[in-house]
Amino acid sequence: MKYWLHRITGGDNALEFAHPLLFTHNYLSIGWSYLSKDAFVLDVKNRGEKAVDEAMQEAECGLPRNRWNLWRFVKGMTQGDIVVVPTWGEFSLFEIVDDEVLSNESMGVAIYKNWHGNMASRYKDGYFHNEDGNIIDLGFYRKVKPILLHIPREGYTDQELYSRMKIRQTNADISDLKESIEYAQRAFNEKRPINLKEQIVEDTAPKLLSLIEKLTNDIKFENLVGWYLESLGARVETPSKNESCTEDGDADKVAYFENIKTAIMVQVKKHEGMTDDWAVQQIKAFKANHNYSDYYTQMWVISSCEEYSEKALNEAEAVGVRLINGIEFARMILDAGLEGLNL
Repeated sequence: MKYWLHRITGGDNALEFAHPLLFTHNYLSIGWSYLSKDAFVLDVKNRGEKAVDEAMQEAECGLPRNRWNLWRFVKGMTQGDIVVVPTWGEFSLFEIVDDEVLSNESMGVAIYKNWHGNMASRYKDGYFHNEDGNIIDLGFYRKVKPILLHIPREGYTDQELYSRMKIRQTNADISDLKESIEYAQRAFNEKRPINLKEQIVEDTAPKLLSLIEKLTNDIKFENLVGWYLESLGARVETPSKNESCTEDGDADKVAYFENIKTAIMVQVKKHEGMTDDWAVQQIKAFKANHNYSDYYTQMWVISSCEEYSEKALNEAEAVGVRLINGIEFARMILDAGLEGLNL
């Protein structure tokens, strides 16, 4: 499977027809109307670029460099290939449905309308003409199916893909940008525009978590959680163990956000691998045995673990405990910034 860039501007009087042909009827198009014969398509499929050269010389067009655009459209693109189609400030992704290439001889007239709904006419000369009688310079068509439409270039393309869409030629093999295209596709599906800060956090969080695991012990990890809550503007207390004995549950930190009258009770675990439901039981019991009537309350468990057990997940959902694993906490720290950290 290859990835292609393809513009649908075509030649004279083409765009107003090429656009609805693609976005309404799912036909990708290109110009070269003076070569538009089914026999030419078959010849190119059988003999490749030699057939293109001979046809152009016979038409007394010489051998223009842009003839490779036609060769790529007829012969290069194959079923299953992905086509990136740039338009004004956007781009769309399509998949080539089959290996059939239509010419003006085999293309149906019924769907050949411009974006105002005015139908083209096929004259005896074999060309399609618009309502003013002018030739529409489109000559070849391929059936495609849409994957994603109208993706904003700004926000969903990295530098390489953004730059490549500025090239002036009609089409190009851009298979080397496979990762960029797939990244843009995922970002658009998830409604997460490409963002420098977000990418820094995504790339840095695993390294930060590794340092936390290596350089902190239980106490330092609890203090790190306390520092994080303070960086958000909370007044943080550490309940004494006499106050939060096993029977009464346990909270390692309680953060008071005075402006919104909210208290967050946090159970902190320096774990590797998996954290079980005991942490949920501890924070649940702590809340049940402590009165915070002046505050709205939340229960959190922050663990350096990779994941929580299924039992912990079910219990947390049942009683309203937020579970934060190691990688999520690392992202939260990066999002807050590191100013004032001294552990």
